[in-house]
Amino acid sequence: MDITEVTVVHHVALVLAALWAAGNAGWAHPALFLLALVYIFAVNGRYTMRLKKRLQFEEKRSANQRRLLSDAETVRWLNYAVEKMWPVCMERVASQQFLLPIFPWFISKFKPWTARKAEIQSLYLGRNPPMFTDIRVVSQSTDDDHLVLELGMNFLAADDMDARMAVQLRKRLGFGITANMHITGMHIEGKVLVGVRFLQQWPFIGRVRVCFVEPPYFQMTVKPLFSHGLDVTELPGISGWLDRMLDVAFGQTLVEPNMLVIDMEKFASESESTDNWFTVDEKPPIAHAKVEIMEGADMKPSDPNGLSDPYVKGQLGPYRFQTKIHKKTLNPKWLEQFKIPITSWESSNLLSLQVRDKDHIFDDPLGNCSISINKLRGGQRHDMWIPLKHIKTGRVHIAVTVLEDENGKYLVTKMNCVEHPRRGKLAHQGLVFL
Repeated sequence: MDITEVTVVHHVALVLAALWAAGNAGWAHPALFLLALVYIFAVNGRYTMRLKKRLQFEEKRSANQRRLLSDAETVRWLNYAVEKMWPVCMERVASQQFLLPIFPWFISKFKPWTARKAEIQSLYLGRNPPMFTDIRVVSQSTDDDHLVLELGMNFLAADDMDARMAVQLRKRLGFGITANMHITGMHIEGKVLVGVRFLQQWPFIGRVRVCFVEPPYFQMTVKPLFSHGLDVTELPGISGWLDRMLDVAFGQTLVEPNMLVIDMEKFASESESTDNWFTVDEKPPIAHAKVEIMEGADMKPSDPNGLSDPYVKGQLGPYRFQTKIHKKTLNPKWLEQFKIPITSWESSNLLSLQVRDKDHIFDDPLGNCSISINKLRGGQRHDMWIPLKHIKTGRVHIAVTVLEDENGKYLVTKMNCVEHPRRGKLAHQGLVFL
């Protein structure tokens, strides 16, 4: 079974078995059935999200395959070479000498507040090597790299992959106990940008810079303690942390213009004391988008009283924000503004907005919309009403101003906080380019 397939049937069977056992034990309380129903809804929501993510990626991959790259070359020879070298030495270099030293940096940055310590105890990537789908030379480089390659990569681990991670919970939360997780499957697919700078002496390669051209498709299977049982990434509580960590680590921190920079002289050194052979180059913002969420109109009634409790969730790149909830209205007046950093004009910089109705358990969708920030440059304030999609009625009133300056001067302005997935909430008083 592919690791992207979610075993919802297993969860349903587990719940039915638990209810049957509880009924035989005389614990057939209505609250138990309500809890089981909430759990099934949560797992189903998780399944729907993963399926939607997979379908979106398949659509994007099909579009890329239909696009003819005149400067692309066949990579059969490269895949053949990697296939022969992988079991001999390449897997060990990739897992033991490259990934194992890098993982502690990412885990220390992205581990949840509930964990005191997390570490990778062992790592074996399996017998399947990564497969390259295409390769092309980028003729122009804005930096001092001598050679820049763009490679299409697809890594689907075999069933013999074995990685073990230990997470120690904080004492006040989990009495300091250590939970072991067994990673048994991994699938990562996307376009990788590799920049190389050469030397005239050994090791002849002085620096390698690696990043994804765009957020890759990433999925993994994690089992508790043993290699059998349910995939714990499907459990509602654990899935949120894992998805958040992987999304930030692979979908944002290592996506252009941010790069993983490898000092090959230190990496190839035989000295055991040599460390710090890699750095993560995170680019500072080159502009800011001031997003004003002013009001909504004609919202869909979602509550039994014929009204809704609407709020707006937004995202631009790795930054997320949310307005306050307005109770019992179909025409909310939010009047809130957010400052969002922009790190590159090469990416799509798509501002996504979701309007939702606040409920006790599950929030109902009231429509969504999106707009490209790249089309709004120039410093003017763009005031607009946008109709909501995937719903019959509803529209939102927003204004967007892109602020950028070549000299990089700053102006302190008071705005609502914006949340970064790794840094948390940014300060209420932020810096905006003049």
